Amino acid sequence: MEKGLRMASNITLDTKKILQEINASAGKIISRNIPKIQAILDQKIEKIVSQRLISGLPTIQGRDLAELGVPDINTRLTSIVQAVAQNVRVKVTYTKSIQININILEEDYSDVLSLPEAVYAYTSANGSGILEWLKWILLGGNGTIVAGFSFSPLASPFSRTGGGLMVAGGSWAVPSNLAGTASDNILTRSLENIEQDIKLIVNQELQRILK
Repeated sequence: MEKGLRMASNITLDTKKILQEINASAGKIISRNIPKIQAILDQKIEKIVSQRLISGLPTIQGRDLAELGVPDINTRLTSIVQAVAQNVRVKVTYTKSIQININILEEDYSDVLSLPEAVYAYTSANGSGILEWLKWILLGGNGTIVAGFSFSPLASPFSRTGGGLMVAGGSWAVPSNLAGTASDNILTRSLENIEQDIKLIVNQELQRILK
C-alpha cells in the first residue's frame, strides 16, 4: 500500500510504503471502509495541522509589529491558521493499492493569500491603502517591499501600532526573522516534517480498520 501526500511543492514529503504488503482480503476491507477512513483522516490531520501551526508560528510583537504596521496581526494569523487546517483536503482511493492524497497548502499560496485577513486596509493623514502583509512575509524574501521609505522607531500618535512610522528615504524590507520565500517561510517551517506525524496517523487508522 502506498500513500501519496501533497502539500505546497516547497515541502518535500516521503512516499515510501507504510505497509509492505496488502493481501486481497485486506484490500477488500479497506475498499469497503474508504468513506470511514477518509472521514477519520480528515478530522485527525486537520487537528495535527492546526497544532503544528499554532505551536510553530511566531508571536509578532515589538519592533516587528511596528514595522509591519498591522495592529491585529496576531489575531489575523490565528484566523489564517484555522482556515488552513479546516481546508486540508484528504482523498482516499483504492484500486490495486490504496492512495491517500493530502493537500494542505496550494503551491502558489492562493488559498491563504485570498483570505480577507491576509491584507490590511488603512487610512491615514497621508491617504489610504492596502498592506499585503501576508504576501510580504510568505513570498517577499529579503527584497525591497517599499522603495523610497524606511522605518523609524519613533513613537507617534499617527502610528497605527504606536511603535514607529515610515519616513522618506531609503527602502524597507520585511524584518529578517519574518522574511520568507515560497520554499521557506513561517508556514512551511511550522509544518516541517509533518509527514512523519501524518504517516503515523494513517498507519494507526489502517491497522485499526484491518483488525
